[in-house]
Amino acid sequence: MKRRNKGIYIMAALLAVVIALLLAFYFLPGTVIPEVDLATQGSGGDGTGPPDHPALHVEITRYNVQSVLATLDRADYYSREIRQTRFWSDGAGSASTTADIWATPDTLRIRWANGENVILSSDTYTLWHEGRTPITRPVTAAMGESLTQILDEFQGIPSYETVLDLDPEQIIRAGYTRKLVGDTERYVIYLAVQTNPLGYVDYFYIELHSGLLVEMETWDGHTLVYRIETTFLDLSSPPEDAFLLPERR
Repeated sequence: MKRRNKGIYIMAALLAVVIALLLAFYFLPGTVIPEVDLATQGSGGDGTGPPDHPALHVEITRYNVQSVLATLDRADYYSREIRQTRFWSDGAGSASTTADIWATPDTLRIRWANGENVILSSDTYTLWHEGRTPITRPVTAAMGESLTQILDEFQGIPSYETVLDLDPEQIIRAGYTRKLVGDTERYVIYLAVQTNPLGYVDYFYIELHSGLLVEMETWDGHTLVYRIETTFLDLSSPPEDAFLLPERR
């Protein structure tokens, strides 16, 4: 009888573990991310494989992810297209907008789908709508903000500094995965952060080759409520005429 009771206790314990794992999987906020082991993927410099970078030799955790991100070399020159999408909470639909972006170390140009444009440099920014006269004003950066941070904020994405300055206690997951950026699947470091008092979870995806934040998602439980994604990325120098004002084209 004692042996039979012991078996029942073991089965009950195993059942409890299985139920706990299922509940943890089901109630974990956000999306299921297929992680990859970069050490087995080979390396390459074309964006299709993991780069030859010291980050490859480190197991990413929520405790060290910011230190690893700080070692990435961020691209100085790039052109990209981003798409911002807000999803209605009732699942009835969504609304999206797109923007074309050209960047150099000291200049940024954004052209939104609605015809609005901005050229931002270290000391001035110029705004105009297609067919209207540009307006130039001086840049008044907040104390401590770098030009890189300002460039990110004008793009409507969280700045690189924002990710690095997160409270480590707010990071709940981190690792390697792959993301489709335009037509190319690229290797990224991701981290999930819970900072919103309503319980929303933000997912950040930083591409390994460029060091750029290529996607961000906000989840309410298992419901996606916001996404900003890179739909095109070119790491070569942008064309010079991208930074010319309309009357100089």
